[in-house]
Amino acid sequence: MKNIVRPTVVVVSLLLLSANCASAELKVSAVEILPRLDLRAKAGQPAAETLRVQQGEIDLRFSVGDGEKEWANFALQGVLATPMTGRARQMHFSNFYAVGNLGVGRPKVKVGQFVVPFGTLAEFATHALLLQTPYARTIGLRLDRGVELEGFVGDWDYWLSATSGDGRTRQNGGYAASLRLVRDWELGDDFLRLGFSYLEGNNMPTFPTNPMPVPMGMDEMVAFADKRRLAVDVDWLRGIDNIRAELVVGQDDSKRVDGQWLYYNHPFSYETDLTLQADRWRQEDGTSYGLGAETHHRLDDWSGLRLSYEHRWAHPNLASDRSADLWTLQYYREYVWSPDI
Repeated sequence: MKNIVRPTVVVVSLLLLSANCASAELKVSAVEILPRLDLRAKAGQPAAETLRVQQGEIDLRFSVGDGEKEWANFALQGVLATPMTGRARQMHFSNFYAVGNLGVGRPKVKVGQFVVPFGTLAEFATHALLLQTPYARTIGLRLDRGVELEGFVGDWDYWLSATSGDGRTRQNGGYAASLRLVRDWELGDDFLRLGFSYLEGNNMPTFPTNPMPVPMGMDEMVAFADKRRLAVDVDWLRGIDNIRAELVVGQDDSKRVDGQWLYYNHPFSYETDLTLQADRWRQEDGTSYGLGAETHHRLDDWSGLRLSYEHRWAHPNLASDRSADLWTLQYYREYVWSPDI
């Protein structure tokens, strides 16, 4: 029942807000409705062979302004179909937030449920991809509820957020606070973005050491810890190649954790590209590793195919080593509808 009530309340609230804006000589503009279909065939060990709709979703985005200035924009993501359950589902669905513009030179304010601005996660959209960044290990969540400021000071962009620290819920008064600073450089024909992130939180989720990239079926094994994280990330556009990296160090309940992630993407043409990545994460109960490769071929501007392979393994301190080999074939189709206002 909650899955139905919450989206309904959200939609009604947005409609009421739109009505209030209209009475204040503001109007809704730039409406976009974005359905998306994601079919995946999976095989490997220990994953079972499957063919199903991985993500069926619809995004609603619109802006409110007075004809000269945009005052706010809104994003709402609805889930139509997915086999994801529990925390794995919560990591991917659903964005629901409003962004208010406070004026030229002032920060924007975001309120709702949004991607935590920590490390490369803040700017690298993993939601629809096969190869995932290690956010499930580094901070234990992707989407969280709260408030965020986004702005710039001099040459630096910044994100400052305060959220619940446990996705859609809150664990025993927990919280997460994060600060991200980013600066860009143009180096001849290259582009370099360097980011620094700090996160501190209480009662945040931690998953046991395991070889899987996203924690499916592990809800009962989740532990909660007070976390500190410091991350340095690089986004380097070197010619046509894109190289990304992230280094994270920190503590879970005063016990050291650290990890690394490296990503390389090479486009052979507009239609076809190749991605390679590697990751490592060490925490109190063990260390996990992953190697992955993915090829992507666009069928047109709105659809395409991806094929990926991942070899992952883990060394728990108090259990035998585990490994996983994962093959995934993805077909996706995106749509955009922009009704006239």
